[in-house]
Amino acid sequence: MADHPRDPLESLQREVERLFHDLVYRRHPAAHFAEPSWSPPADLVVGKRDARVLLELAGVPRESIQVRIRGRMLEVTGRREPPQESHGAHYHRAEIYFGEFRRVVELPWEAEASKVEANYKDGMLRVRLRRAAPTAGPKEIEIEQPGRAPARAAAEEKLT
Repeated sequence: MADHPRDPLESLQREVERLFHDLVYRRHPAAHFAEPSWSPPADLVVGKRDARVLLELAGVPRESIQVRIRGRMLEVTGRREPPQESHGAHYHRAEIYFGEFRRVVELPWEAEASKVEANYKDGMLRVRLRRAAPTAGPKEIEIEQPGRAPARAAAEEKLT
């Protein structure tokens, strides 16, 4: 899409986004806070040996964010508390999600869990991951025979 603000495709995209937001957010404001979870926007930037995941978490306290890695999956969870409004105030427009969130980003390769680094500053969570060393080729697994221990297990029994 062109950077020119009068680009018809950009105008169409903005209009579709506006219509979608109106459809989603035109409901009772209390229902907005009852959302079970929301998913923050994320970017995944991949290099040859590492990757960087950026998540937009404005207003989320660092203490409420948890980052987990399991194989090719990076999971980020946390909570953004709604602001306390003065008595008698009501929402005229409610577009910001509050409450629990969960975001899972699938990586193109397994990450080395001990080399994952996370940094949170100015509402942006940056997670740097290093590609795990490739595992050795296929491994042959011996099948046990009924009534007979596998050769490796029998050899280990002799040692003990």
